[in-house]
Amino acid sequence: MHAITAAADASPGPSFIKRAYYVLKAWRQAPLDVATLCPSSPSLTRKLADRDCVKNAQNIIELGPGAGGTTQTLLEHMRPDARLMVVEKSTVFSEPLRAIDDPRLDVVMDDACSLVDLVTQRNFGLADVVVSGIPFSSMPATTAKTIAESIHQVLRPGGVFIAYQIRDHVTEFARPLFGPAETEVVPMNLPPLTLYTWTKVCMPPSSAKDNGASRRSLSA
Repeated sequence: MHAITAAADASPGPSFIKRAYYVLKAWRQAPLDVATLCPSSPSLTRKLADRDCVKNAQNIIELGPGAGGTTQTLLEHMRPDARLMVVEKSTVFSEPLRAIDDPRLDVVMDDACSLVDLVTQRNFGLADVVVSGIPFSSMPATTAKTIAESIHQVLRPGGVFIAYQIRDHVTEFARPLFGPAETEVVPMNLPPLTLYTWTKVCMPPSSAKDNGASRRSLSA
């Protein structure tokens, strides 16, 4: 009920065709930063957003929202008092993301590598859910490792990390932090892809000492 009421008060944002235009434009500028030439399908966005962890969350972070298809669906399922911070590196997507008129949405045009600093600067607090569509398979290993560690750091204990990917490279960087993933193939998408879901249990012993101070600052 709450999610339906909140969605009714918000702008629906760009149409699928309009989002496809922005995706193609971004791919032409930086093909390695764009996972696919087709926006996320309704089947995919529903599987991402129609979850208890999203419906009950206070703070949600989305990395690589692109033209905002997943963003719009997350907002439709979120609580009216929840917050969604989206972090997008490609400036091509600034216009469609800012066209989504919803007071719960904070659009941040920046690199996901700066996630910890962005969360701290915005006093966002620890996230209940992090959703990521950034292509781990096409980025340098050092960058992927930094992003995975940042996601783990900004998630509260019990928080959920969801990644939708064409290839399984994300598991190489997330498994040491979160353990094995739950997986679900989404065939009704172009191209078909896999959802990887992790729940944060605790900080790995090897990382606890280094990240303790940052965790305290994010929780403050």
